[in-house]
Amino acid sequence: MSRLESMAEKMLREAIEAGEFDNLPGKGQPVDLRENPFEDPDLRVVHKLLRDAGFAPAWIEERKDIDATFEATRQTLIRAWKIYRPGGVSPNDAAWERNVAEFREKAAELNSRIKLYNLKVPAAVFQRRLFDADKVIEAVTQAQDSGDGS
Repeated sequence: MSRLESMAEKMLREAIEAGEFDNLPGKGQPVDLRENPFEDPDLRVVHKLLRDAGFAPAWIEERKDIDATFEATRQTLIRAWKIYRPGGVSPNDAAWERNVAEFREKAAELNSRIKLYNLKVPAAVFQRRLFDADKVIEAVTQAQDSGDGS
């Protein structure tokens, strides 16, 4: 194979030296990457119309919505920790526990949505991990106690 490769390289080098590639259309211009060569040609026009209108495929919109809902829920938990913890109230206070329970419920709902989302994505690389409510609660309380803020 190396003999074939070296012959092809020699032919390319000779063609470049002869100037056969000098007048190609688009020479010196950036490559147009707006079109996905792996996209199903039957869906190409539909996807372009959606992109031009500011939309994405349904599974991408679902991912954005899941992430936005989770972040809003996490921010609510952070606000609750700031309200109930710094004033000397124990984190075992009933109001804090109610907020934790609501967070756990919302995380369970989101995890159900993530399981359905993972069935819709076109490839495993796009799948989303489930939320671990206990880890998030621990991270929120530790970050707030250490003064990280977010």
